[in-house]
Amino acid sequence: MSSKHQPIRHVAIVGGTHGNEITGVYLIKKYQNFVELLQGYDFSIELLTANSEAVAANKRYIDCDLNRSFKIEDLSNNSLLGYENQRAKEINQQLGPKGNSRVDFIVDLHTSTAPMGVNLVLLNDDPFHLKLADYVQQRMDNVTITWEQLPDHHFLMSIAPRHILIEVGATPQGSLRHKIFEQTEQATTHVLNFIEAYNKQELPVSSSSLEVYKYFDVMYLPQDSQGNIIGMVHDNIQDRDFGLLKTQDAIFKLFDGSDIVYEGEECYIAFINEAAYYDEKKAFSMAKRVVLSIG
Repeated sequence: MSSKHQPIRHVAIVGGTHGNEITGVYLIKKYQNFVELLQGYDFSIELLTANSEAVAANKRYIDCDLNRSFKIEDLSNNSLLGYENQRAKEINQQLGPKGNSRVDFIVDLHTSTAPMGVNLVLLNDDPFHLKLADYVQQRMDNVTITWEQLPDHHFLMSIAPRHILIEVGATPQGSLRHKIFEQTEQATTHVLNFIEAYNKQELPVSSSSLEVYKYFDVMYLPQDSQGNIIGMVHDNIQDRDFGLLKTQDAIFKLFDGSDIVYEGEECYIAFINEAAYYDEKKAFSMAKRVVLSIG
């Protein structure tokens, strides 16, 4: 075994990071009730429901977004006293600590109200993570990959050095849809199978490159001077996640009947009219499409 090869020995599968994204919550329950589904791998697997209080309340979060609470500076900040701030510290102790974590790999399960398909979120662009995303994409339909690299990320999965976030949509908050549940389970199984093959150094040949979307900005819903929403996402772009947005495309329909058109450079858009982002009045995320070489 080469010195560069670092086997993965302990995996955590996490659901319920957002309490009203219950697909992951119930997939965790399924794994707990049918333990044979996770047997036979050469690594250990533990299951975690991250935000049980928010799950019980059928809310995304109680005080603040748990999946924005894992920057090292926040984990060490004792003045942050919200429920999710405390929960983040507990999870960091349980799975981490970040930077020297007990677990080698985290799978974090999410859903979207937007038709994102099977969206794999990467924080790193090293060969391991690119090969992982490529492996899943080759085995499932409608898989897109987004790349969200930051020096110290706020996502829960950033506790572990290797990780992936699986986000499947569209599905309403607080409900289960058969197809979305199955796609989430299938993607999770592919991730686990990849890790098994990686540990044995038996990975199949990957693609030479990987197409990913890299977010660079957010568009907000139209508002008046008091911050009141005065329009909505235009039907022209609704449900066109990962589609190309061109200059002069209509993006908002105002309540007075007029349209607002896009005036920026061409880009790709996602999380269009995502229900979870109405608290911040976000309309959609904006991304560039990038081709990364798989080492």
